[in-house]
Amino acid sequence: MSFSNMSPVETLSQPLTLPCGLVLQNRLVKCPMQETLAEAPFFDPPVEKFKNLYGKWAKSNYGLIITGQVQIDIRFLSISGDVVCHRDSLSTHFENWKKWAKIAQSGGTPCIVQLAHPGRMSPAGAGNRPADMPAICPSSVPVKLSDKWLEKLAIQSLLGTPKAMTVPVDHQVAEDWKRGARVPKAAGFKGIQLHGAHGFLLSQFLSPHTNRRTDEYGESSEGRMKLLKRLVTEIREENPAPFCLSVKLNSGDYMEEGGLTQDKALEQVRWLTTCGMVDLVEISGGNAEQRFSGLHNSFGTQSLRTAPKIKESTRIREAYYTEFAERVVKIDGLKCPIQLSGGFRSRTGMADAILSGACDLIGLGRTAVLEPDIPKRLLLNTGLSDDEALASPHIVRCQWFSSMIPVKVVGSGLPIQFFYLNMRRLGNGLSSDPDKSISGIVWRAILETCRSGWVVAVQ
Repeated sequence: MSFSNMSPVETLSQPLTLPCGLVLQNRLVKCPMQETLAEAPFFDPPVEKFKNLYGKWAKSNYGLIITGQVQIDIRFLSISGDVVCHRDSLSTHFENWKKWAKIAQSGGTPCIVQLAHPGRMSPAGAGNRPADMPAICPSSVPVKLSDKWLEKLAIQSLLGTPKAMTVPVDHQVAEDWKRGARVPKAAGFKGIQLHGAHGFLLSQFLSPHTNRRTDEYGESSEGRMKLLKRLVTEIREENPAPFCLSVKLNSGDYMEEGGLTQDKALEQVRWLTTCGMVDLVEISGGNAEQRFSGLHNSFGTQSLRTAPKIKESTRIREAYYTEFAERVVKIDGLKCPIQLSGGFRSRTGMADAILSGACDLIGLGRTAVLEPDIPKRLLLNTGLSDDEALASPHIVRCQWFSSMIPVKVVGSGLPIQFFYLNMRRLGNGLSSDPDKSISGIVWRAILETCRSGWVVAVQ
């Protein structure tokens, strides 16, 4: 499709047909944000709250909606409130899934479910597992966020030392993921996304920092990709088109040493985009241990008041991972679209990313929380000029307060509570409140952190 001479609105309004045949009405995607609304002990889709939250997104004119994380093992949650696709989800707990699928797609926009497993990022108390049962990881590599003894003690108490997975466990995890695909399909969702980014279990297999195995699931780049390749192959065999299969992948770990480099990440994306089994690849990056770049953990210091102009000579590069995405789209034999998520604020910046060929779809996460109906304002409000077509900044008031908290796992994670709080507001039928501050929620957040490890989760 040629975008030459199209306006930003026309560019973003172009439909896109995925390889599986699923038609997206435009290029804006509501990308995953954990809703933190499910309740123990079963963590089923909370239908009444999802009527409010997903009901807003469903009628907001997105091209595609991707749900927040759905964990595949009820023993391992990344945060209290995750929805879980557990062993009874297809039987005694199936009605809520069907209702959720109907709500999420009530406006005609297709919705796919993100499936995840936190691996070593599952804090004690966040899932239905015994207190003495450790989290799991390809190798027994504990999370290290700091060299300070108080912060190390906090991490140890929350996450502990993960247990290295055995081959039978690896097999069971693969079966859990396959069940995770069956439930959304039966409920009426249009597909799934495998979460292979942000330091969760799949990305733990893909990273040499957390995968130090010497068997067929490790030791080499090919070995570290074995689980992902197995999941893609077996899920696609069981769920052919028109079922949509998407993968979210890191552009890198952004660690000082020992992590996944961009060159290695590009090789992983190369397989996904050329294997002919994947319909959409979402590009993101980073994890809880990253020491530089920090893009994924940025909370919107962009203070744009007027949208930048599109120029032929200079790309806007508004998104965080544009340069990596530009390498991806040059892969020979590319067979699926690329979604770029994170950092977009302006209509012109979104359109420029597509016009430049850096991506095919624009992912909106925190923006979709602060302004659930942002596609209507950017695409359907014909009276809104390009200069005025800006999403709200992701600036959290009193963010400086989080740097005063002595324990990094608490302090650095407090700003995400702002977005969790606003999703809970939306779920309760209220509007988002962009004026909530860190100081206003900090004490409750600390209490919740101690109980359930909220702030170590990244989406």
